[in-house]
Amino acid sequence: MVAAEQAVGVKGVSGRPGANIDASHSGAGTTSQPAASDAGEPMLATALRTYEQLGAEPPTVDFVRNDEENGPAHTLERHGSHVPLRRDPNVRTIEGRIYNDKGWERAENQSFRWDDPVIMAREVNGYIRRNWETIRSDLALEGRHKGHFDAGHRVGEGFINSGMHGTGPRQAHYMVTSLVRVTINLVADSDPAKAFVVSAFPAGILR
Repeated sequence: MVAAEQAVGVKGVSGRPGANIDASHSGAGTTSQPAASDAGEPMLATALRTYEQLGAEPPTVDFVRNDEENGPAHTLERHGSHVPLRRDPNVRTIEGRIYNDKGWERAENQSFRWDDPVIMAREVNGYIRRNWETIRSDLALEGRHKGHFDAGHRVGEGFINSGMHGTGPRQAHYMVTSLVRVTINLVADSDPAKAFVVSAFPAGILR
């Protein structure tokens, strides 16, 4: 809570969280610092309330329920192990996403699926447990947390576009990966505050 309060307090003064304020350069000859704007107080109160409501205990995510109850969530729809891997013109596939094939809204430069739901649940929930304080603060301050990690072992498979830098036509290159990207949001208008996983997927590159 201290970290969240300090960060929001800085935001109330500087207009952005995490800005470094060096008192030694805030004005020669002055004996006091400017008071934070009163406009920052409701923001601080809201952030601290959200922080407290999220609780100190990290949640354990059931991804089937997570996706069913939260419209923007697509952890399984786009990255589940059930999504066919190899390109097929008749169905939506992991490889086909590189080319904007049937079932995809647009072409992507990487497209991966989890090896199985057990690995997905273990790795993502482990990430949430290890990083809950940071996640909780990000959600209180900004309403969203984005992160990534290396599991240290294979978690999924898929494709990257080897022509993504304009060196040639789109070309899906198969690979396995240990990298994972995660996005967590606050549930809109939820009281008490509640988080959900928007996306969590294996990645070939972390950018």
